[in-house]
Amino acid sequence: ELLTSAGDDDEILAVVALAGRNATVAINAPLTRPLGRCCLDDDCLCRHDPGTRSRQIERDLLRMGVPILATALIKVLARRGYTIGAALRHEGWEPLEVYPFATLRLLGLPTQGKRTRPGRLRIHHALQSIVPGLDHPDASEHQLDAVVCAHTAHLWLQGRTRTVGTDDEGLMVIPDVPAGAASPARPEIRRAAEVRKPYRANEPAP
Repeated sequence: ELLTSAGDDDEILAVVALAGRNATVAINAPLTRPLGRCCLDDDCLCRHDPGTRSRQIERDLLRMGVPILATALIKVLARRGYTIGAALRHEGWEPLEVYPFATLRLLGLPTQGKRTRPGRLRIHHALQSIVPGLDHPDASEHQLDAVVCAHTAHLWLQGRTRTVGTDDEGLMVIPDVPAGAASPARPEIRRAAEVRKPYRANEPAP
């Protein structure tokens, strides 16, 4: 019901508090680091350990045909997600890590063009079929992402999701759809995911 934007971490925690102790919180950001990484700093020796740029979450999604950046390539967002996740757990919530693009892709909904008004309207129209009462045609791309995060959490509450990743490294919640709903990522898709514009510190909160 609340379609707005939060700013700093305290604002995000305040919005969650409004929902109460029984709230389900879905976060569009990495909540864990790759195994073997003590941090995501460029000058730390842990970054040189083989296989620590991405998590099993990212590798699983790529095999499913869902492009996603490695955790180490979005370290600003990853650091913030890790911090917010820890703060939520400290206050008694257990946040779910979700990925709006994966949810849209696996549900067969539009994923392209959300940086343009026609693209956002197309996604908004598609979401209206699964989110009753959604009527925010002027929603930003981040607000649409928030709607998809909330819908993923709703599916989780209904038992209609599964997880990718591993228990010891971290899990992401995605819609439980038949195998092959998203075709395996072609090499060019994988390369495109590697060079996408990185998250910047001054972008709106996830």
